[in-house]
Amino acid sequence: MLVTQSDLVTYMDIKLSLRQQDAADMILAGLQSEMEGYLRRPIEVEEFEEEYIIESGFRGVPMGSFLSTPTSQYTDSFVNTNPVEMSEYAEPPHTIYLRNSPVVSVVDVKVKPVGSTERTLVEEVDYVKRRFGIDYFYALDGDKVTITYTAGLDGANIPMFKLLILRAASREMQNMHDDVVGLKDLETRNVGPLVTGFLDTELASVRKYRRSRVA
Repeated sequence: MLVTQSDLVTYMDIKLSLRQQDAADMILAGLQSEMEGYLRRPIEVEEFEEEYIIESGFRGVPMGSFLSTPTSQYTDSFVNTNPVEMSEYAEPPHTIYLRNSPVVSVVDVKVKPVGSTERTLVEEVDYVKRRFGIDYFYALDGDKVTITYTAGLDGANIPMFKLLILRAASREMQNMHDDVVGLKDLETRNVGPLVTGFLDTELASVRKYRRSRVA
């Protein structure tokens, strides 16, 4: 987790019982999950594995439209040594949008074509990495592509994330402390409960890191 139990103890300057330590771990994990749900992306770099099936939808582009020069532009001093017929078609790379971003690294990409054996793709030859996924060349209908990759924000170098989780966690821990003391006293303590979770203003402060789309 981005924020540890030790971080919370230091921030609040308190000592926790064993039961409170367990509660703190649950609170910290829940708050990190809540923030990642709001941002629609991990706040720490993690490894993921996803499978995709290439769906039909061929969009051919005449190779001659970008690989050769029209004959009308030829001169006696220029000869096209590698002509490409306009009738030959190539398909643009198939972009696979991954569920988590930004993509930090692609660990492994395997493809299993229909009726064939699985093989490992080579980066910069069969595909290229993007911040949101990969561009897969030579994709065929029905290919099953398995991608192992790492993705996420560098939360350790974004102090705001850690501070917001600490603030929210300290409020929840304070609520828990007040409830426990009130029960021990067998009387209602005149203490208003603090807001749990993140405040709207806190979430607004990290809105620029929010993913604008969900793959």
